[in-house]
Amino acid sequence: MGTHLDKLQADMKAAMKSGDKPRLEVIRMVISDLKKKAIDTQVDSLPDADEVAILQKALKTRSDSVAQATAAGRADVVAKEQFEIEVITGYMPKQMSAAEILDKVRAVAAEIGYGGPKDTGRFMKEWLARYKGLADGKLVQDALKALG
Repeated sequence: MGTHLDKLQADMKAAMKSGDKPRLEVIRMVISDLKKKAIDTQVDSLPDADEVAILQKALKTRSDSVAQATAAGRADVVAKEQFEIEVITGYMPKQMSAAEILDKVRAVAAEIGYGGPKDTGRFMKEWLARYKGLADGKLVQDALKALG
């Protein structure tokens, strides 16, 4: 519990000592998000799954910002958001490759008797119970659609 927060706090101290202000700013934002969630849920330490979910949300927010800034022609914003994405990605668990996702989607689908789009909810519930935070949900859905 709290392993990501511990690593972030250690890295924050290192960034402060080295004077790496851009990295320090990103780390502080993420630590703030984690602490806010812990306070909101009234716990001392968040489970790893919750920490990963917060990191994923931070990545998605920044990815959306990159898309909007690119459309608006704001290269400065794109560069800043890309840097933040790189820093946050360093704290994420190793993500599955597309081939691994496809193999695991096939296995889970066969196991639960996936019969098409009507079983997607049941499939996703089982998938998240096993592999939450290890694969991009969009890639999982694309692999599921490829099964038919």
